Amino acid sequence: MTAADQLSQATGTTPAADPDCDERSQTFKFEHKVFSMDGGYFSYVKNTQEAAFHIPLGDLKGSIAIPVLRSEFDLNPDTKDGKLLGIVEKSLRYVREIRPNDSIPHELLDGTASWTVEEKHRTIARNRLTMQLVSWLTGGETQVVDLTQLEQLSEDPQTKARVQEAFARAAEKLGIGVDRKQEVVDMIDKLARELSYIEALRDRYTRVQYIGAQLALLSKLYKREPGVRNEIFRMQVLIRAPLADFDSMFTQADAQTGEILAVLRNIGAQTKFIREMRDELHHRLMLWDEMITPWAAATVERSPDIEALLKDTYRFLARNFAISNDWPLAGRRGR
Repeated sequence: MTAADQLSQATGTTPAADPDCDERSQTFKFEHKVFSMDGGYFSYVKNTQEAAFHIPLGDLKGSIAIPVLRSEFDLNPDTKDGKLLGIVEKSLRYVREIRPNDSIPHELLDGTASWTVEEKHRTIARNRLTMQLVSWLTGGETQVVDLTQLEQLSEDPQTKARVQEAFARAAEKLGIGVDRKQEVVDMIDKLARELSYIEALRDRYTRVQYIGAQLALLSKLYKREPGVRNEIFRMQVLIRAPLADFDSMFTQADAQTGEILAVLRNIGAQTKFIREMRDELHHRLMLWDEMITPWAAATVERSPDIEALLKDTYRFLARNFAISNDWPLAGRRGR
């Protein structure tokens, strides 16, 4: 008996009627009784990355892939529940789990993010943009990457004075007039809010880079144990491609603000690009959460605990980043 059969028998459910779907709904308000079971939730199946509905079945847990769920309970795409299942499949790119009656992610409703950033990330994003504007003013437009240098420049009194001048000159160049420089300030603030998510993700990415760095360290610590060292070498090969893809995507995001006036003239298109990059980076980094946490807590030394973590890491990398896997950049992804 399939999990769907067991669930149908346990709940005495019958297929839902074909109600009109309220396209403006902001919650996963399902009508079929199958979704009313305590503890039911949607997420990807770990080993297949397939969207499924997970439900408790006594002492066991069952998982029903969404295509099977549609078929077993007659949840056609033109029914309200059927449409919501389609939204679930899209939404799992943005959130790890979805439970019935949860809110639909903001990414699908209005394009904003469902998660929050720290104030430091907003500050970094705004400082990057204002420093870019100042460098444009002085005739040598460059991006300040180093955070320590960025903070020092931002706090420099001469730089602060130039920032105000840069706002005025930019307003003039944009054709809105020096007396309306506040509009440029507002545009920079708006863009900084969007870019703050990229900065938060860049911060998160350093924890993935940390894993790569620790593998290099452990390769030296286990140099006299060829079995472990060879396994670490295979992990270093597997981790290389996803790290390179992350680096490329952050470089793309930075390059998109390379010419600050062009960005301000096309702020709508730039915002769309930043959000697409934000969502793709966030989706990819969510996959790494199961490794980021144990590596952050680990003491990196030769020990049974670290060897167990290495085995877990190898399984994770082999499962998700086999050499044949293709991870296209966001801008090339089919939609």
